[in-house]
This record gives sequence, structure tokens and C-alpha cells, in this order.
Amino acid sequence: MRTEDTDRAILRFFRDDIGGILITDQEGNILYHDQKSAFVKEGKTNWKSACPPPAAGQKAETWDLMNADTGKSFMVTTSTYEENGIRQIHHLMDTSVYTGLYRDMSSYSKSLKTERDQDRLTGLYNKGKFMELKRSLFRVQETIAVFNMDVNNLKQMNDNFGHEAGDRLIRKAADSLKKIENRNVMAFRTGGDEFVVVALHVSFKEAEKIRTEWERGLEELNREDDGIQCIIACGFAYGEPGYNLENVFTLADERMYEDKKAKKMKSGQTMR
Repeated sequence: MRTEDTDRAILRFFRDDIGGILITDQEGNILYHDQKSAFVKEGKTNWKSACPPPAAGQKAETWDLMNADTGKSFMVTTSTYEENGIRQIHHLMDTSVYTGLYRDMSSYSKSLKTERDQDRLTGLYNKGKFMELKRSLFRVQETIAVFNMDVNNLKQMNDNFGHEAGDRLIRKAADSLKKIENRNVMAFRTGGDEFVVVALHVSFKEAEKIRTEWERGLEELNREDDGIQCIIACGFAYGEPGYNLENVFTLADERMYEDKKAKKMKSGQTMR
């Protein structure tokens, strides 16, 4: 039940603690700022390293900003739109006083991995979330990189050592993907031993670097003395501007199968 004190707190929040508005262009240059957000232009924040790069078709997201002079923290909600080029509008909210409210709002706004979207075993996005984004967001990007992955030897692991060991193998595969997850790179578990990684608005060289970083991370995990060696077949395909999404996914799948066959031949196994 709302009280006068609650109403006064809400009024103060919107009157005094909204930290300002900025508008930036595709290169991150500040086109507009108000009095409350002027400190960002002075360069004493983590703005350049934290501000998300704009992307056509990208919807609002939330991130954190720090003022190095005052120590204040801000929750920034960034929306991307197109007007004579890509623009971003940033709403800054001072969270230094409303830490509890900030924590709740930030957790809600930044967490895309709801229980409905999350694979329970690995913590990655599940197949439902993958299919949802494949029908929408993945079709409207400037570029897209797709990594189709399949874990080798899951059946043998389950048959010989039990399903608990098989689950450990799957979790290790997922842990290798978590090493490359970020704002532009999303990882999904789409089946028992099947995974997909999608990187948005990255260059071809950046996509290759993502794969190299993932392979390095998997090698590090496999050096652990836990008796679980995780081998993952990977097929990579890149979509340039104007890409056909289905063609990109088909090519990634074909290349994954080729890689799986090569890895099995190298280990002396036969394809099934």
C-alpha cells in the first residue's frame, strides 16, 4: 500500500536521481547531453570501454557506468535506433543511493537468462531461446558468425561410466563456451550434446579470434585432472551484409559434420 512517504521517495527518485540523457552516433561520439550527464563528456568514466556498440535492429539493454571523480554508479539503459545512421539514446540513473532498487532493477533488466530461457544442466540459453532469436534478432544483423558444435563420445561416456559422467562432459563443454560469452556472443545448448554459438556484428577476423579463444579455453579445461577429456566438433560459417540466415546455419552444420568426421578418424573411431 502506497503512503505519502513512498510518493515522496518516488518523486525524489525521478526528480533528483535520474542521472541524465545522452545521444551518441555510430562511432560513439556524443551528439547531445544534458546538464546531469555532462560529466560523461569530460572523460572521467568507463564510458568508452563499457558502452555497447550500436547495431541495427538491436533493442534496449542495460549496463553499468562509474564516475571516477565522485565514485557514483549509474545504471544506463541504452536504446538503438536509426535516424540518418545508427543512433543510441542513453538514460542514466543514479544508483548510488538506491542500491537495493538498483540491484533489483539491474538483475531484472540485464538478465536475459530467465528460467524459461535457461538450460538447467549448463546454465546456457536453451533451444527455445535459440529458436526465438533465430526467428527475429539473428535475421536483422549487419553480420553474423555461427559456430555449430557437437560433443564427441557422449554415448560412450554414458554407457561406460554412467550418466553423471556424461553430465560432467556436457558441463565441461558448456564451460568452454562461457569463456567466450559476452554482449555480442551468445551460447546455446540446443540438444543433448549439441551447442550453437552466435556472434553478432563482428568482422570475419573477430569471428576467427572468437574461435581461437574458445579452442584455447577448451584446452585449458582439458588439462584439469578430472578424467574428462572433452572433444568438440565445430563448424564455422560467416554471414556478410545481406546474408541468408538459413544458408549460414546450413553451412555451419555441414562444416561441423566434416570436423566431427576428421576428429573421429584421427582418434581411430568410426562415424555413427
